[in-house]
Amino acid sequence: MKHLITLLTLVCACFLNVSGQDAVSVKARYIIDNNTLDITWHKTTVLIFPAAIKSADRGDSYILAEQPEGVENILKVKAGKRFFQESNLHVVTTDGKVYAFTVNYADYPSTFTIDVGRHPPHSPVTFEGVSLNSRDIELAVATIKGIEPFVRRVKSSRHGMELRLEGIFIKGDVLFLRYNLKNKTQIRYDSTPPRFFIRDKKRAKRTAVQDTEVEPLTVHYNGAPEADDGQTITVAFEKFTIAESKNFVTEFREHGGDRTLDCRFDQKKLLQAKTID
Repeated sequence: MKHLITLLTLVCACFLNVSGQDAVSVKARYIIDNNTLDITWHKTTVLIFPAAIKSADRGDSYILAEQPEGVENILKVKAGKRFFQESNLHVVTTDGKVYAFTVNYADYPSTFTIDVGRHPPHSPVTFEGVSLNSRDIELAVATIKGIEPFVRRVKSSRHGMELRLEGIFIKGDVLFLRYNLKNKTQIRYDSTPPRFFIRDKKRAKRTAVQDTEVEPLTVHYNGAPEADDGQTITVAFEKFTIAESKNFVTEFREHGGDRTLDCRFDQKKLLQAKTID
């Protein structure tokens, strides 16, 4: 434990004078609010501001922020842990502007370099091939969280873990799947990014398995597998359908462990998708 505390202390010392709840010392002439920032633990997101950074304020210590030496207008941001609860970040620049960010964890952030001056984070990110932008998807995810589970018998239970599909939703040309992941053991479950496949129900003998991997637009997490209610995972895809002879397979693998979970559903289940406003 002493080694762990020392390591965390050294890591925090490497970062910008970014405080947990320090007051902002500059009187802002203009507050740029409602910015959404998705960060991940294994890659760094770079924020480029139109003026030099005077100070920054993190809502929680697990938002790691570093200003490169000799560069006044760039802030590097990264998650200090996975699946953290929603937090915030305020950045004050020398021209008197305050940039307010709502920070969320995402395994697949839509971008890793944001020019705040030209393309502010609060300007929604668009996705090729779909009509909904990142803000539309976030609002849809918030709506989906409040809907009671209605999908039955699509689950995987093993190793003291349970993965369950709770709902399938459609808005325009974006399909949403909501899962619940629960850990009933005392050993924390750290999942790698989930993977998704379209797979033949019956595999012909002596032939290679042909899986078609489906890339999500975004993956949103809420809570943790160890919580009483488990972790809610909402995944957005460009809409798709599957043939009667195929299944849609969701696979979770443990980072640094062997607890693997997968669940699958067929065309009949997919067509139960509910429309959301």
